Amino acid sequence: MKRNMISVIVPIYNIQEYLPQCIDSIINQTYTELEIILVDDGSTDSGGSICDEYALNDSRVKVIHKKNGGLVSARKAGIRAAHGEYITFVDGDDWIERDTYQKILEIGQRADIITYACYEEYGDYRTVKENKLREGLYVTGHECPLYETMLMGNVFFEFGINPSRCTKLIRRNILTVNQENVSDLISYGEDAACTFPCLLDASTVYVSNERCYHYRQRQGSIVKSDGAVCKSNFQRIYHLMAGKIKTSFCCEKLLTEQLHYYMWFILLVKAYGHINTNMLIFPFSKILHGGRIAIYGAGGFGGALKNFCDTLPDVSVAGWSDLHYETYKKQGQDIICIDELLNLDFDYVVIAILNETIAKEVADDFISRGILEEKVDWVKKSVLQKTLLPGWITE
Repeated sequence: MKRNMISVIVPIYNIQEYLPQCIDSIINQTYTELEIILVDDGSTDSGGSICDEYALNDSRVKVIHKKNGGLVSARKAGIRAAHGEYITFVDGDDWIERDTYQKILEIGQRADIITYACYEEYGDYRTVKENKLREGLYVTGHECPLYETMLMGNVFFEFGINPSRCTKLIRRNILTVNQENVSDLISYGEDAACTFPCLLDASTVYVSNERCYHYRQRQGSIVKSDGAVCKSNFQRIYHLMAGKIKTSFCCEKLLTEQLHYYMWFILLVKAYGHINTNMLIFPFSKILHGGRIAIYGAGGFGGALKNFCDTLPDVSVAGWSDLHYETYKKQGQDIICIDELLNLDFDYVVIAILNETIAKEVADDFISRGILEEKVDWVKKSVLQKTLLPGWITE
């Protein structure tokens, strides 16, 4: 292990058009003590040869060519080849600010894990994704306030700490063990399955909201489809994280409650069709059989909800709206503006946003526009709190 060296791992699969911007943003860092590991996960485009060209021109660049095995497999291959004191990741279609690692090392007080913020880049607009915990150094232990809202804050659903490993420097010895525990078969939620066990193993964590990372939301991937992830994906995540919480001997009850909400969060986005409750459309208790609904929100949950409602014989979708409807229209999605939505004939408005605070603000806006409160519904923490997870999760 080389003191102060950072190993930057870039998993790559069929993203040749974005790759030069990504790699250039790393090799041009003001902090130069880097080991740059490019993992070509069986790309069928020219991504592998692009990596090889960079390796010829910069001795810090190492290239691993491997058979396609998925993101978890690619990250493991990079970690096994890493020698840095810290390890971090950059996805091959993203990029970072030029002074990212210099800045983060300077403020991070040599903590075991240093976490920071990112921009989510949608092309026509960007949003900021920050950690919700107070910035500063946390020394872990039974009374550490880090755990109080680590996995989920006071609002459903906001991460206390963004789970992305791309916005973290993690000591190699901590990351290596926990990454190996994550199954290669996990295709969704793999960040949280590794990051939060790492946080439980860390002695010190530094939380920053410096905005250094640019997370590209590619066209065609904003509206997520449900049914793409099998049940076993969620079973593996639950058992891994529940087992880690049980053996960590700190705040078990509190962290188990947060895990309950986290599982509902990922189920609503990626396993909506596998949720069976006594509600017609979970978790919207106001919707009755035969209702015509207007959906607001076209993110991952909105897409899953729309797809599910289209399969129901006794519910019809009158329209689908979002603040950024113009961006979705460019992708061929049938998303309309809110004024157009309000002119349609519907019985209920469903707010398909998984942040309860934002969803309530949108609901209040609809009510101010003349929609009766009893006709507007959104995801509420109180409903999820008293609803058991599906039985198949714990099998």
